[in-house]
Amino acid sequence: MLWGLLFFGGLGALWYIGYRIDPHWSTRDGTRFVCNSQVISLDETIGRKKEAQVNVIPDGTLIIGQRLMLRRRRSTWVITGKSEAPPKGKTVYLVRKTDGGTLQIDQMALFLPTKSRCIKVLDDALAARQSRAR
Repeated sequence: MLWGLLFFGGLGALWYIGYRIDPHWSTRDGTRFVCNSQVISLDETIGRKKEAQVNVIPDGTLIIGQRLMLRRRRSTWVITGKSEAPPKGKTVYLVRKTDGGTLQIDQMALFLPTKSRCIKVLDDALAARQSRAR
């Protein structure tokens, strides 16, 4: 009985740790990375945080792939802002879906560690987008 309780307690602890860990990986140049993301629609979050694979194209556009069931769906997004008051140890970027140059309603928050290599790349892309908008 004790071994069974220890086994299932250990499985529960591993599940909890796996749920709490934030996935993050980045290339040396910071143009491709993996992070947590959460879809936002009409100022409300939809669902839970999911892992996203992000590829930053030289013009500042992001190609984001998210797993939906067993397939990975890729879509095009642009950076629209950066959170001024993110959670401790995190940097949060707000991105908006684009379809052929037209911005869509869908938004997404990208959660990154503050010491990530890709923050400089995303900051540069945000600054370039804001200077083009002026």
